[in-house]
Amino acid sequence: MYATLVDRVTGMLELSLQYAAAKLGETEAMSLLKKNNPDALGYFRYRLAEQVGIFLGETSEHVLEVFIYPETPDEEVTATLPLTLIVYVEKYTAALESVVEALQNAVLAEYRKMLSPNTDSLSVFLNVCFVDEEDFLGRKGLAAAVGSLHAPALKVWSR
Repeated sequence: MYATLVDRVTGMLELSLQYAAAKLGETEAMSLLKKNNPDALGYFRYRLAEQVGIFLGETSEHVLEVFIYPETPDEEVTATLPLTLIVYVEKYTAALESVVEALQNAVLAEYRKMLSPNTDSLSVFLNVCFVDEEDFLGRKGLAAAVGSLHAPALKVWSR
């Protein structure tokens, strides 16, 4: 078990780095991330999103699914591009918001350490957006990306 949230986040980042290295067949995945290699960043971001989904699912029974919001075609994936997650919740609670805020802060701090100096000025990395059933049914806000034909959000975790 993890002693602190920071320990858990450090583990998430390490698993994400290992996943990128395994997918690329590279032992130097860290240097590829620092060079803004799009493949390395894509694999890293995917695994990190998955790990965040697992964490949120373990933390709250109200979390139903987690999706990566897709980058727009003209957005270049770099180490400083925020990772936006759409979290489909059964019920939005202040407790869940508090957990997510702490998680976002811990991920930002540890990610900045990991990819310094490239990320030293980064103020936001993990951007978690909540949507509920009403948002999904009405295709409001980021919920519209789920099931979109043009640029669908990618499911990374579900209950």
